[in-house]
Amino acid sequence: MAVPADHIWWGLTDPEALPRWLGKLTSGKFVVGNSVTIQHAEGYFCTSRIQECEPERILSMTWEFPDEPPSYVRIVLTPAGESTDLALHHDGLGNEAVNYLPGWHTHLLYLEALLLGQPRSMADFWSTYDGLTDS
Repeated sequence: MAVPADHIWWGLTDPEALPRWLGKLTSGKFVVGNSVTIQHAEGYFCTSRIQECEPERILSMTWEFPDEPPSYVRIVLTPAGESTDLALHHDGLGNEAVNYLPGWHTHLLYLEALLLGQPRSMADFWSTYDGLTDS
């Protein structure tokens, strides 16, 4: 991403940034051992326990929706000149991986747009997702 790691970290963890690309933080803080709950849609929440949290470097957590088996997300940020490489690994998805791939792609498009000062409308999220799955 064409922004420094501290700006990406803001996007990944700030309660005001999260709803513009992922969902609304309804409880918790991004601190090792804490749990956070993010509302992705009306009545649809993901609860995560923070496993690693090194600002501007690593964010690792469990990923638990009520209708899915628990899985694990790990995001690693690596400075690359004026930009930052973001590597997202989501393990333990099993058969859900096929659905998560375009989902994460869509979420990261929204995160990047937010970080570049050109936020996308969340009202268009599913049409963007559908556009990725149709191609």
